[in-house]
Amino acid sequence: MTETSAVPTPRQSASATAAAAPVVARSAGGLPGWIAVWFLISCIIQIYDALFVLTKPLSDAGHTLGWFWPGHHLYAEYDHRYAAFDAFGSAQSWLNIVEAAVLIIALVYRRRWSGVVIGLIVSVATFWKTVLYFGVEMCSNLEYTRHVLDSGDAKGFLAIVIAPNAVWIVVPAIVIVVLGRRVWRVGAALAPAG
Repeated sequence: MTETSAVPTPRQSASATAAAAPVVARSAGGLPGWIAVWFLISCIIQIYDALFVLTKPLSDAGHTLGWFWPGHHLYAEYDHRYAAFDAFGSAQSWLNIVEAAVLIIALVYRRRWSGVVIGLIVSVATFWKTVLYFGVEMCSNLEYTRHVLDSGDAKGFLAIVIAPNAVWIVVPAIVIVVLGRRVWRVGAALAPAG
């Protein structure tokens, strides 16, 4: 490249890409094993959770399918969004199904660079969907969970409402950092020098 030209020639671009290849190969790889396990567990839980909401009233305690969701019946006592039909909860459940499908795609491609990128995208979706769920609840003055605090059950509120849901913010945030760093390193290695 001459000093007057800011655009690399094809030969210079190919040379820069070849020089970056070892960095890309080390950084790209596939999904780390623990992230693949998290994606598998997350996929199963999201489908299970979505089916509880989307099959109501059959999934309610005492109904045909109620036996399959004993933990959800307990949770529904704390978060009334799960106790009866709720439009936001239903929409979130449909998004869980979409998210599970994308998780499956990420797992299919877990040994490829595309699995890393898809995994990063779906983790961002999981993180923000959960933040939105909490945000809606907070902006509604804890419409569906305030009764727990009003009854003086702060421990139950923390153990049943906050802790399990916080997992869906904390773990995706960690995955975002891990996979985001990989994407950043590969992008930096492929960026033209200058």
